[in-house]
Amino acid sequence: GPGGGPGPFGGGGSPNAPPTPRRGGGRLRRDDGPPGVSLLVRNVSPDTTTNDLHQAFSRIGVVRDVYIPRDYHSQQPKGFAFVEYASNEQAREARDEMDRFKMKGRELEVVFAQEKRKTPNEMRGRVVDGGEEEQRGGGPGEQRRGGPDE
Repeated sequence: GPGGGPGPFGGGGSPNAPPTPRRGGGRLRRDDGPPGVSLLVRNVSPDTTTNDLHQAFSRIGVVRDVYIPRDYHSQQPKGFAFVEYASNEQAREARDEMDRFKMKGRELEVVFAQEKRKTPNEMRGRVVDGGEEEQRGGGPGEQRRGGPDE
């Protein structure tokens, strides 16, 4: 049938952010696109869930991922979280908007996450560093899709 997979967000990208073909070869679907921009959120209350954060931060832009690290042994949240946005602009706006935001009686502190930590996304089979190179050449699956004998 006609192309365009049923993405979870049904189009609706911001019009003033043209795709940058350099980074992914221009072939990748949007959800496999370039890695997002993560914010580090400090002073997160222990009873704050990823859902709480997702809802609060979704007011600013499309939240790709929320991750609350827990202590391996006690399973207690460590008191901070990572929120990933698709674009730098959204992340910057969210940092300005959500810094000092009160949640569950605590004032959040929001900064750009410095270290490039491995996110749970990569375990879900997202494109990791270097994965884009192989896709650019188009594997055998590419030619089959949408061939004349469909």
